[in-house]
Amino acid sequence: MNGFLVIDKNTGMTSYDVIRRLKKLHPFKKIGYIGTLDRNATGILPVAVNEGVKVIPFLENGEKTYKARFLLGVTTDTLDIEGKVLTEVETREYDTALLADKLSRFKGKITQQIPAYSSKKVNRKPLYKFARKGIEVEPQQKEVEIFDIRLLDYAHPYLDLEVTCSKGTYIRALAQEFGADLGCGATLFSLKRTRHGEFTEDMAVNIELFKAEQDVLNYLMSLEKVLGYLRETVVETALEKFLKHGMPIPLAGNSKEWKNGEITKLLNKKGSMIGVGMADTFTKTIKIRRLINI
Repeated sequence: MNGFLVIDKNTGMTSYDVIRRLKKLHPFKKIGYIGTLDRNATGILPVAVNEGVKVIPFLENGEKTYKARFLLGVTTDTLDIEGKVLTEVETREYDTALLADKLSRFKGKITQQIPAYSSKKVNRKPLYKFARKGIEVEPQQKEVEIFDIRLLDYAHPYLDLEVTCSKGTYIRALAQEFGADLGCGATLFSLKRTRHGEFTEDMAVNIELFKAEQDVLNYLMSLEKVLGYLRETVVETALEKFLKHGMPIPLAGNSKEWKNGEITKLLNKKGSMIGVGMADTFTKTIKIRRLINI
């Protein structure tokens, strides 16, 4: 049982709560998710099981798309609706064109201040543990990229938008920054992740549908399908032993058709995935990056 479960997470549960629930259904040797979703967030949470955990590095940097709702006129200590209210003001209704223009200014590379209530670690401890104890920590910043940001609807004081962004983007921080720019303050009211790289909303299965071990088997996506976007290389049976010993194998086809460093999924003659390799056009070989035990 190797592959991925694309979970549609419900609000009120942490990402690790999803793992705990799945572990009760099957004794996985390895299990892990890509991209933490906050407790009040919903949507796509890709979960790798067994040998699937090995391919997480090839999937975790994909673009993410969210549908978010901002509440104007309110700020909180956690930057979302679950936190302690810090400020609350009456706000006038804004012109939709103004709001869309303000949002568009966030498009591109931006520097965000990491929320105090986050799992980002400082001195091997997550920031939220310091925040809960009232311990001040020097603000942490990171560069992220907003590829697209669109206003979907506006029913004052709620603002609905869709954001496509890079790994590590805090939509909570985006809400806070937008509110500050607008001058009235804002907090994240709700959030749903609708895409995570190659994982899309139509692939997701609600966590409540997992009742028994058979459900895990029914909804499991194979590694071949998950990495369907990669070029595939069928490995001759006689060459499989070289990969298992960490040795390179000849580059398939015309080396000029490959890019140096290109990632490829390696299949055996039966079509099962046995590894992930990387092309080396200088030596005209494929070097193993991850070996999959089947």
